[in-house]
Amino acid sequence: MDHTDPMEGASDPVPAQNWGGRIEMLEGVLRAITQRIAILAVAAILLMSFSTIVDIILRTFFRTAIYGLNELLALLVAVAASTALPYGLSKGSALSVDLLSSFLPGSVKAWLTAVTPILIAVFFALVGMRTWMSAEAMQATRETTMITLTPKAPFFYIMASSCLVVALLQAVMALRLVIVAVAVTGPVARLIALIAAGIAFHSILVLFGLADGAIYQAVLPANSTTLAVVAFVLLWVAIMLGLPIGVTMGVIGIIGVANILGSRSTLEILGSEPSQFVTRDSLSVMPLFLLMGAFAGVAGIGKDLFALCNALLGHVRDGLAHASILACALFGTLTGSSIATQLTVGKIALTEMQQRNYQPSLATGTIAAGGTLGQLIPPSSALILYAILTEQSVGQLFVGAVIPGILATLFYMFTVAVWLWLRPGDAVKGAAASFQEIARAARGSWSVILLLGVVLGGIYLGFFTELEAGSVGAGGAFLVALFRGKLTPSRFWATMADSTGSLAMIYSLIFGVVVLSFFFGISGVPAAFTRFITGLGLSPFGIVLALVACYLVLGTVMDPFAMMVVTIPFFAPLVTGLGFDPVWWGIMTIMCMEAGMISPPFGLNMFVIASLDNRIPIGTVYRGCWPFFASTLFKIGLLLAFPALVTWLPSTM
Repeated sequence: MDHTDPMEGASDPVPAQNWGGRIEMLEGVLRAITQRIAILAVAAILLMSFSTIVDIILRTFFRTAIYGLNELLALLVAVAASTALPYGLSKGSALSVDLLSSFLPGSVKAWLTAVTPILIAVFFALVGMRTWMSAEAMQATRETTMITLTPKAPFFYIMASSCLVVALLQAVMALRLVIVAVAVTGPVARLIALIAAGIAFHSILVLFGLADGAIYQAVLPANSTTLAVVAFVLLWVAIMLGLPIGVTMGVIGIIGVANILGSRSTLEILGSEPSQFVTRDSLSVMPLFLLMGAFAGVAGIGKDLFALCNALLGHVRDGLAHASILACALFGTLTGSSIATQLTVGKIALTEMQQRNYQPSLATGTIAAGGTLGQLIPPSSALILYAILTEQSVGQLFVGAVIPGILATLFYMFTVAVWLWLRPGDAVKGAAASFQEIARAARGSWSVILLLGVVLGGIYLGFFTELEAGSVGAGGAFLVALFRGKLTPSRFWATMADSTGSLAMIYSLIFGVVVLSFFFGISGVPAAFTRFITGLGLSPFGIVLALVACYLVLGTVMDPFAMMVVTIPFFAPLVTGLGFDPVWWGIMTIMCMEAGMISPPFGLNMFVIASLDNRIPIGTVYRGCWPFFASTLFKIGLLLAFPALVTWLPSTM
């Protein structure tokens, strides 16, 4: 018989597990809603690409055009990308580098995990509120676009709302993770967390002018350059602890700007800088080329490209390795992604080389090196990011990367040839393909090669803007996948959902780096950094060599995108201030990234290759990558000695 008093415990708080369940349910509902919105937003970007293709056809054959399309397209892509942010970031797509967290106690890791959504929520709440106020100002002044006179306020209202939804969803996630962290930590850790939360809340009140911030002015350095140096050190500590890079940069930037200019100016900057930046054509290109790569993967293009290269070269002793490198180069031009290239082409090539008894170190090293070509050969997401961060022409960078990309491919093939000249037993010859087999492989690849020629040729000949080229690439890859019968409705929507993660990663980085770059700019630290480096007495060429060495070291432990967003605000102004060409330095930066991706012990590509077959020890992959790493160093030296390899082709545009 149950003797429990029905009123017993009625006034007790709801157990933590009950709260956790309710919060998790709310989080699930919000994620389901934002997922559908994000998928429709990415699909809308694809639809915009077809509107651009129609505009190109009208302009070319009928001497007319869709009035003001390019002007509206940048705004529409920015709106669509921003509405993909809530779901994309909820999937954990924010870029981070986990170097130290594995050495920390479980309770500390639990709190660091909870801090991630808190940072995202705070940053996007501030950006969203100030962007909303900017939209209100646009509405009050009836601000319009220049050509079509379309009111701009509605676009910015949507972007602001998206940022606020990001903050809401991340706040719910943070609450769930805080409950988990509280459950696994002791009273001292809880007290420390409570104090930190109080400081953070008070800081927000200070930012909005609702509390006195004198204590922060007393604690923080008065000199703006010193403040920036402290901020840079804190940024590196946060990155090594695994916190999201983009929003961490944004939060540190907010604190720095507020200390120099005051809270009112900081809020005005938050409402103008990020939202204005994401409407630029150079950033609007990114989602289009991401879609191009996504549909290329769906269409099975990587398999066809490998089949063609293998049919042409597979009969010679080193032919299968050469075919792998060429297929990686061609597929990398479509995806702009090293990881996607390795997972698609690498899996096929590795299986084929294992069946032909290739030495595992040669097979894995070849694929790891070939995967890096996706970052260099245009259209590349890394090149677009460099263009955004340095305000350079995307088209100039694409064209400037053509010759280095070809050289990189040839040097990797030469490395394979030297390897097998020294160790001929590491590979065997294959059977020569018949003419019918070559023709069959060519039929499967011609549409892809044509698409690449149209996209890159259109940019070089001035027939397309970068935005139009991205539209042609996305629309063309979609049609290739559709006509091959690979794009079922479920596959289409899955591709849209997967693309939200990439968009969220890129745009959260951009939001953060814009604020941090503004802070560094007003602090004078780039100029101080330039004075410090030039004061060392090194020649301009010696300084560039030192920066290259720095990149090579960082590349062994950092993600390439993380390395770019942290270093470019300092390195690029220094190099261009020394009189070097910014396009040349952009290609040099990507080359250094390539080297880092295949350099032990933490080169990203090596771990991707090892994941394709868990029977291959990571030490085998290390041994396979060393010759290709040396080849990359030689390529870097060649570009240092002959910058015209980069600058000549853009000069002819």
